[in-house]
Amino acid sequence: MKRSEELPQRAGDRRTINPATLEKLRTTILDLFASALYQDVGIRTICERAKVSPQTVYKYFGNKEEILYACIKSDMDGLNAAMLEAARGQDSLPEQIRALLAVWCDFYFENPGIARIVFLNIPQAYWVGERQFVQSALHRVLFDQLHQGQMEGVAWDGIAADMLNEMMMGAGHRLMIRWLMAEEASEANVRSAVKDSFIQGVLKLIQP
Repeated sequence: MKRSEELPQRAGDRRTINPATLEKLRTTILDLFASALYQDVGIRTICERAKVSPQTVYKYFGNKEEILYACIKSDMDGLNAAMLEAARGQDSLPEQIRALLAVWCDFYFENPGIARIVFLNIPQAYWVGERQFVQSALHRVLFDQLHQGQMEGVAWDGIAADMLNEMMMGAGHRLMIRWLMAEEASEANVRSAVKDSFIQGVLKLIQP
């Protein structure tokens, strides 16, 4: 989990805040949301732990949702970049998909705190929308790959590429939740089973 990134401030807000205070706020929020559900973490608890005032939080970020998104944005940006880089070195559609999904799984296995925030605390509706924290860049790349694959006859074209993409990512989210809720979540064989099942299932789904 990254600890050196600063929180971005609200658009148009020219107030300044000590960078050390921002980082304390970020790490506090990540720790709290990684160990509890969204509705169980309040602004007052965040402020007490980070030693900042509620006014600072509201002025800088607006509400609890926005500050949570700001905290994980750098992680999501880094994950997107790593996935796209992994796919660039692959020639065929199946290998591109395999590379993308392997990096995706490994990132969350290595960062279970971020995984809990993403899969247990962020509503699914936000993943389908266009909010800046979501992996919209990744979804566009996957759509482009699937659409091109359908045009070339190397991907199943029984349904539209965008719907196929949603099915793939929906399955991945459910498998990650299953992993997070498992008592043996930290064991390598459990992680391997989730990763292999996801990748093999997706590859089977896109076969023409």
